[in-house]
Amino acid sequence: MTRLKRIGSDVEIAYEVVGDGYPLIFVHGLGAGRVQTTSALVSLKGTMLIAPDMLGHGDSVSDDVGVGEGMSFDSFADDVVAILDDLGIEKANVGGLSMGAGVALNVALRYPGRVNKLTLLRPSWLCERRPLHLSLVASVGMWIERYGFDVAEQKLLDDADYISLYAEVPRVAESVRGLFRRPEHFSHTAVLYRMWEDSPFIAMSDLSRISHPVQVLYTTRDNLHPIAVAKCLADCFSGLECFSELPARYDEPEDYGVVLNGLLNDFYQLDA
Repeated sequence: MTRLKRIGSDVEIAYEVVGDGYPLIFVHGLGAGRVQTTSALVSLKGTMLIAPDMLGHGDSVSDDVGVGEGMSFDSFADDVVAILDDLGIEKANVGGLSMGAGVALNVALRYPGRVNKLTLLRPSWLCERRPLHLSLVASVGMWIERYGFDVAEQKLLDDADYISLYAEVPRVAESVRGLFRRPEHFSHTAVLYRMWEDSPFIAMSDLSRISHPVQVLYTTRDNLHPIAVAKCLADCFSGLECFSELPARYDEPEDYGVVLNGLLNDFYQLDA
């Protein structure tokens, strides 16, 4: 693991590099961390996988109570580019899951020259702030900050939306409850609602500026990552090369991993 200090700040962003070949920097989802990336992308060919912990995740923490101002899609995209600079990489494949897909989109829009190909895995944001399907995740952060872990967890279990989600897709609901297994640190808590309050870009028309080859991947039975979001994004890209359904992440995790790595290898095969 390497730590990179943000310019003009005491905040340090952690990242890990695995493998050799053409660089792919891949950003995890909200509430996860680089382990989500390194444990899922295990059979990429000819790829240097760069897996960061975005601020408020994994080993990227801060004791500065004002750090919430640095929790945004713009600042996370700036961190991605700073990591590439730290490694001396001019251009890379860029991808991400959920929140990470939003970060990848932000990089492609604000730093187009740094992106070779773009992968959006189970995207969860369009241009709107506060996406309704992620409101429970944001609520967990706000409840922990206000009431502490124990009371906040009980509030989640008593919440009507959580109860409904559990009845429909229990494993997805359990993933939300899993947020209580994260460190009890204010930066880990604040990020859950700070990112929900932001958006990766301003308007859907912005996406017409993205001409890179794009891959959009989605799953069924995943209420936190609606298929409609993936479809809406895919329809906007002139360079769309792959729009594919993966096996259900929560119901068929092993098949999901095999197909995911295969589709990534197919998409990146000419870059190695």
